[in-house]
Amino acid sequence: MKKLVLIVLCLLLIIPVCAGAKNLSSEDKFKKSFPKNNFESIKPTSIKGVYEIYDGNQIYYFMPEAEVIIYGNIISKNGVNITRESNLKKIAAKMANLPLDSALKIGNGKTPVIEFMDPDCSYCRQAYNFFSQRQDVTIYVFFSPSFQNSEKKIRHILCAPDKLKMYEEVLTGKFDNNAPLNICTDKKVDETVKTHIRLSSQIGIRSIPLFFIKGQVIVGFEKAIIENILKD
Repeated sequence: MKKLVLIVLCLLLIIPVCAGAKNLSSEDKFKKSFPKNNFESIKPTSIKGVYEIYDGNQIYYFMPEAEVIIYGNIISKNGVNITRESNLKKIAAKMANLPLDSALKIGNGKTPVIEFMDPDCSYCRQAYNFFSQRQDVTIYVFFSPSFQNSEKKIRHILCAPDKLKMYEEVLTGKFDNNAPLNICTDKKVDETVKTHIRLSSQIGIRSIPLFFIKGQVIVGFEKAIIENILKD
């Protein structure tokens, strides 16, 4: 009889543990399999047993049953890059809440355009030429230095008494070819540069220029796409 009671007690102790392990959430399973991987969100995909992991910079996938992670894009049969679409939505949500007071404001048009750019990026300069011809937009520029001397040019712009005029001169190539730059020691400039770099990292900027217009994220200077959005 004592043996029977002991067996029953053991079963009562074991069963909840097994049930608990079986009913772990996708987040708990991921943490258990990959404890060193940080993430912002985990959600199921349309593929059974596959979960989307977003770490704040990129999307990858987790299969709990196999305890593996998979990097790459999921493409639908219609050619839609599901991974890219999901990533752009996440970027859009972050860009909608950016502190615009730290940006370089250009223009007074009715449509706000947020841009992450680098003054040495050729496509960023094409975008500058395009937007400088329009009166219907207000550009909020965040700098995302990606080239060797970019940060120096960014500081040169922010150190200038007339930042907008200096921005124009830098973007039109006046300070190319090792032209002398004015690099001040202003703490406000230092803080602005650090803020822009931090925001670029938090949003997960991986390509410039990057725009946020009317709730949509546009990667690269896609002139036709931008024109269509501005028409609406």
